[in-house]
Amino acid sequence: MEMEESIPDYGDAIMLTKSRKVLQTIAQAGGVSSFSEIEDASGVKGSVLVYHLNRLQALNVIEREVKGTYRLKYKTPLCYIFQERPLTPIAYLGLLGRRDKRLEPETKVALELLSKEGIKPQLIYVVTSMEALNEWEDMKLPYQWILCYEDEIIDIDAVKKKIKLQLESLLKDYIVFIDCTSATKPATIAYYELAQQYYTPLLYVYEEKRVLKWLISKETIKARLNISQKEVDVGVIKRGYSPRTV
Repeated sequence: MEMEESIPDYGDAIMLTKSRKVLQTIAQAGGVSSFSEIEDASGVKGSVLVYHLNRLQALNVIEREVKGTYRLKYKTPLCYIFQERPLTPIAYLGLLGRRDKRLEPETKVALELLSKEGIKPQLIYVVTSMEALNEWEDMKLPYQWILCYEDEIIDIDAVKKKIKLQLESLLKDYIVFIDCTSATKPATIAYYELAQQYYTPLLYVYEEKRVLKWLISKETIKARLNISQKEVDVGVIKRGYSPRTV
């Protein structure tokens, strides 16, 4: 329950057209905007804008930084969805399993495949066990490590608890890509559940074929929120009925 309370309610947030316009404006500005900037770019003004800003704060989607300035609580997923060209830096959160007979770590393969798609993370965090890390020690991998005990890496809830604070910290300032390849099945399930809860893109790599599979893509996230690309472009959201214009 504690974890769920920290997650923004994106579904309700975008249900009103003017709320969505406010969020799109802040996201396109890099995640932070002043009251006057939001008025100018969104066309939502005065007391109506105040109402929607208060509403979005209540839904845990935006925060008031200083007087007259607002920021997205998390830059993922809204900056990912609404920015035509990426203004927001990228972070990667992956897993590293035991070496076995592998010549290179799954993380390295995933990052190479992401780079081919134009995705180049500035921060790289990897969850692993001390045993697995020791097996890869000779490669001196240049990542930020989050270490789990062997009994944690095989426990879904333990993995989620271990990375929750770090994930939320990354979401505040980065577009976060989660990679559920490698490690244990419980760790993979934990990553999938977190990606679903926080609306983050999620990938998996077929190691032998060196193929990247998007389990949760930008299009998947937009579909969950009932936002089509056309609707993003023209500023209209469809939720099975005409959006309310309050």
